Amino acid sequence: MDNQLFQSKRTELINSYAKNNVPFLATTRGLHSVRSIRFDAVNIQAAGAVSYLVARRGQILNFFNYGINESIELSADGAHRATESDTNLTKGFSTTAASDMSIEWITMGPRAIKNQYRANSLTSFVAANIDPVVSNALQGTVALVDPFANVVPAEVSASATLEHTLYQAIAPHMTCKFEWDNADRTEKMGTVDQFVQGSGASYLRSNGEPSVNNRFRIPEGFLWAREGQPAGQMQVVCALADDVVIPYSQVAAPLDGSFPALTAVYVELVLRVGGMILRVPGSN
Repeated sequence: MDNQLFQSKRTELINSYAKNNVPFLATTRGLHSVRSIRFDAVNIQAAGAVSYLVARRGQILNFFNYGINESIELSADGAHRATESDTNLTKGFSTTAASDMSIEWITMGPRAIKNQYRANSLTSFVAANIDPVVSNALQGTVALVDPFANVVPAEVSASATLEHTLYQAIAPHMTCKFEWDNADRTEKMGTVDQFVQGSGASYLRSNGEPSVNNRFRIPEGFLWAREGQPAGQMQVVCALADDVVIPYSQVAAPLDGSFPALTAVYVELVLRVGGMILRVPGSN
């Protein structure tokens, strides 16, 4: 009798297909999903004074529960149409194609910061001939990258040094769990700061070595089965468990004059999972 002390989901999947004499294709695959968390700008004072960004506890982020072209809430856009940069699932909760997947690694990190400015003063500030994409960026629906802090306070992103200040602030306070459609499958993974970014960052503030090869490993694997099978549907649920407060200095007079005050800052987080996918030849 073959008595193995340790068997991964990858091994179980391969043995299952082989036992049933089913020809299969094996592919190493990474899946991603994006959600956003909101910081409210509060106690806004005169330019140059200290104000505060508050990430309020109780915010829930549901990853992998939507597919491409589905309508979701993302940053300040309440009806964002998901693109392939937001997810590579064609259907929410499900693996791509009729596939079984062994999830063997996880990464999480910030994708973008979007800033929303006070609407009543933004109307008078935005010139009639301003580029519409720039206008959208000032309304919190398009990423605004400001490495030299011309309009975004340096404390918000500090992108010139690759230190994503807001993400680092909330990561230890955000819990994360994997949920499958069968009620007895919930894997609590702890807090988000345990997940390395899986991409470049500064050594000073990165979670672990800042390398694309550095991932949170799951040696045993999690089974994400094809549609219609046990554990077929999956989502990853992250929740901000604590309030987080960050003081910041408002930008006094950027560019060519006074600038509207921030009302909110959104941090978009991208969660990636990867491993081996098995599927029957001919399935799309």
